[in-house]
Amino acid sequence: MNNIFTSDMDTVFEKVYQKLSSPDFGKNLGGELPLYIQPIPVSGQTELNTQVERLVSRLSKLGKNSIVVDLYRLALDIIDKEGILETLLEDEKNIDKDDLNATFESIFDTKEILIPRMRSMIEENKYDFIFITGVGRVYPFIRSHSIVNNMEGLADNANIVLFFPGEYNRQQISLFGKLPADNHYRAHNLNDIKTIYDNL
Repeated sequence: MNNIFTSDMDTVFEKVYQKLSSPDFGKNLGGELPLYIQPIPVSGQTELNTQVERLVSRLSKLGKNSIVVDLYRLALDIIDKEGILETLLEDEKNIDKDDLNATFESIFDTKEILIPRMRSMIEENKYDFIFITGVGRVYPFIRSHSIVNNMEGLADNANIVLFFPGEYNRQQISLFGKLPADNHYRAHNLNDIKTIYDNL
């Protein structure tokens, strides 16, 4: 397993840029879903949005279009549209924890709510890359493995990259490198992807 905790974010994102900008990126998946997990240092979460914005800008100069789906902002938007955000902010301490969890489980249903909302954000444009952020901020109400396992059909011909604060070895994902790992095998670890630039 790669030790992601010794790399700073500039180094991580320079490698990401080199891979994504390579002309052969995503060409040899053998029919597999173009879905990638990019592990990032847990300490790098505060600068993740800035790094992703810079990545989007650099790729746009190469004529590649990208969209960022921030799960945290998406969750807040869903709560707001459900009309419960103000109530939560005003009365959070008095709300029963089990009731709160049941409410979030319902309004953050992956298949029925989250993926359709993400699809509506994406469907009007053609994107080369879909970047998903905010994984650590929405835990435990939205689980990354649930998102990953329901990505098929989200977007045609777009490469999906989920930035994950933790560890991933294509058999297990472990949020923050500490929480119990979830099993799934559908996503490629971007750290393991080789392109023609690796041979230069």
